[in-house]
Amino acid sequence: MLYRNFAIATVLGAPLLVMIVEAVVPRPQPTAETSAVASADPAPATPIPPSRPIIMPQAPPVAATPNYGQPLPGAGQPLIVPSGNMPTAPSGPIFSAGSAPPGSPNAE
Repeated sequence: MLYRNFAIATVLGAPLLVMIVEAVVPRPQPTAETSAVASADPAPATPIPPSRPIIMPQAPPVAATPNYGQPLPGAGQPLIVPSGNMPTAPSGPIFSAGSAPPGSPNAE
């Protein structure tokens, strides 16, 4: 709801802010010098000599690059492998009914 209100305020407020700024900020008036320069004929363009051709570096031969297409060793194995100190099956509830703290769902 807050995002919606902010979006509505932005859509309505941004054009109003732009109109206020355009009304308050003075516009520069063109002076006689700028109009005289604009009406004068532009200077003739001097031709630019062509540049030397660019020599692109060559790629290394294909045999020199390492083979990235092969999978990593052990890519199909699981990330965590069960070991001797990990339980194989769920052990049951953490608290028994007699040792559960008061107020917990396991307390009687």
